[in-house]
Amino acid sequence: MSKIKSRKLYLIRHYHAGQAIGVTVGHKCRLLPRAAATRIAQRLRRSGLDVQIAPLMVNVTPEQVAYLRRRYA
Repeated sequence: MSKIKSRKLYLIRHYHAGQAIGVTVGHKCRLLPRAAATRIAQRLRRSGLDVQIAPLMVNVTPEQVAYLRRRYA
């Protein structure tokens, strides 16, 4: 049985001109570690989009944490 822990992951949100609510960027509103979210947000800002990263506390298993490390290292 896996032990579940809370971890802070991030969404990338795109804000259209004058809107207060942003649209989530990414396939199926992907949750990312901070370093990966920051890299993607910087790349989108260089292309002229107004994006921000938004933190979200989620419960993850050790297997999910290991997968995120492998994928976004």
